[in-house]
Amino acid sequence: MHSTKIALFMTSLGLAATLCVLVFGFGPSPVRAGDEPREELVPGLDLWSEERKTAPYWGSKGTTPDLVRRVERHEVFMRAGVPLEYRSLRNPYPQAQMIIDVGGKLYTAHCASCHASKGSGDGDAGRDLAPSPAFLAYLIKHPRSVDEYLLWTISEGGVQFGSKMPTFKETLTEQQIWQIVTYMRADFPDVR
Repeated sequence: MHSTKIALFMTSLGLAATLCVLVFGFGPSPVRAGDEPREELVPGLDLWSEERKTAPYWGSKGTTPDLVRRVERHEVFMRAGVPLEYRSLRNPYPQAQMIIDVGGKLYTAHCASCHASKGSGDGDAGRDLAPSPAFLAYLIKHPRSVDEYLLWTISEGGVQFGSKMPTFKETLTEQQIWQIVTYMRADFPDVR
């Protein structure tokens, strides 16, 4: 029974990846020289195995390296989910004005310099970054921006995906990250 569930799960992941290729026109990013070995996100599913390195990469032809790096985190999430330590975690905060205000102040202090005050991804400190900072105001409204994904992304930063986004788990508490997520979900309002 357990192996049947795993097989169904793996099949659904494959279908989701295929759908991404068909709809968005990109597949898994090719392995680049200098890539470091990465740990498995799902036990038994090695996304960086030798077999995967030689697989065909439909739709990535003509894609800029910056775009490939930008979508790599999304592809990993679509295929394998977040690392176990972030799975099933949910934002404990309601959309209360006090939480939104605190989250807005934290966002301004830690995120706005790169992602801009309204989440447009064109903050002064991020203009020369490649890939450029994410357009958070757009991404926050999409189904893939579930709580566990946002916590993982902010906590771990982007180094593992070739991005300059810093790791915030050392700087911010989990509660502070959830407050930032609450602020972003409130559509980046002006803070009081």
